Amino acid sequence: MNSFNWIPLQSIKESLRTGAIRLEQWQPHKLANGHRLLVSGLLLSLGLSALICTLTILHYASPVQQKSQTVTVEVPNGVTSRAISRQLSRAGLIRSSTLFNYWVQWQGISHRLKAGTYQFNRSMSLQQIIDQLQSGQVVLRQLAIPEGWTVNQIADLWEQTSFGSAESFLQVAGEVRWQRTYNLPGSALEGYLFPETYRLADGSSAETAIKTMLNHFQDQWTPRMGLAATQIGLSQREAIILASIIEKEAQIDSEREIISSVFHNRLRKGWKLDADPTVLYGLGNPPRSLTRVDLRTDTPYNTYLHKGLPPGPICNPGQASIMAALRPAKTPYFYFVASGGGGHYFSETLDQHQRMVRRYQKSRRSQQIAKTPDSDDY
Repeated sequence: MNSFNWIPLQSIKESLRTGAIRLEQWQPHKLANGHRLLVSGLLLSLGLSALICTLTILHYASPVQQKSQTVTVEVPNGVTSRAISRQLSRAGLIRSSTLFNYWVQWQGISHRLKAGTYQFNRSMSLQQIIDQLQSGQVVLRQLAIPEGWTVNQIADLWEQTSFGSAESFLQVAGEVRWQRTYNLPGSALEGYLFPETYRLADGSSAETAIKTMLNHFQDQWTPRMGLAATQIGLSQREAIILASIIEKEAQIDSEREIISSVFHNRLRKGWKLDADPTVLYGLGNPPRSLTRVDLRTDTPYNTYLHKGLPPGPICNPGQASIMAALRPAKTPYFYFVASGGGGHYFSETLDQHQRMVRRYQKSRRSQQIAKTPDSDDY
């Protein structure tokens, strides 16, 4: 039996009403021993309950294991925090989806958890996982765009690297809003998708990628470059068009400014540029060498038939070619032809150029003969 009798709450209320017990008497230090034990027991019970609750929360908020183990989770767009909690629970990353939901609600961030592909670790605490979801620290993948690639080639790369379809990329790239948003002349993004190795979140949209490339282009094109273009009589677009031709012609860095000087010299004289890459671009960049028929095929990009620069860039040039277009070397050259190995022969006159062309053709024939197997090899 207990050493004291329990006093029902109703009896206490009745005693207070009738005056049998006065409030000024209801004080812990004036309570009977039994009553003091009751209050102490209640306080102890509440303390133990709070301790157990705290330990339980700490347990369910702790990592599911101490050993490091990476788990990839794809959080789709538009899902609720409850759906995310179920994903994390199924992936073995959290101990309690209920605590996860209460936790994000208590912090007021249930609507600020970001979609994407995440790499979590089973040694992460609940709060660390929530922090990563809130900050959007998703898996980043590389998209490496080489100098001189066209928009079509970038779209193919987009598909090959499993970011999305080439068709969807081209569709987004063809939207006229880009020209308005970034104040770009022309009707296409050719020339302005800056070649670089980008780190994009897995699952990024074509819109995000294009925006990133255009922003990078604007960062690279400085006011000083705009001034340099003005000083040589070029607009930004004309400089990018010329840079795109240089990019396709130059295979050796040391020749970029010399090739640029040839085109500047010809433009200054009012001559046609006679640039093979422009012809190929106008034909849709067929995977073959130019033919005489190609050179006579009239497209807006055929610089063998039309004077001046073509109507738009023929690729997306890198920084080196843009700078070469803005700072050409001072040379007397008006012609160049391949010398083999990526280099070129440069000439001042047509006679010199034709001799260099014959030398190159003779060298190519010799190489072809050397590669032809003897009859004994069959």
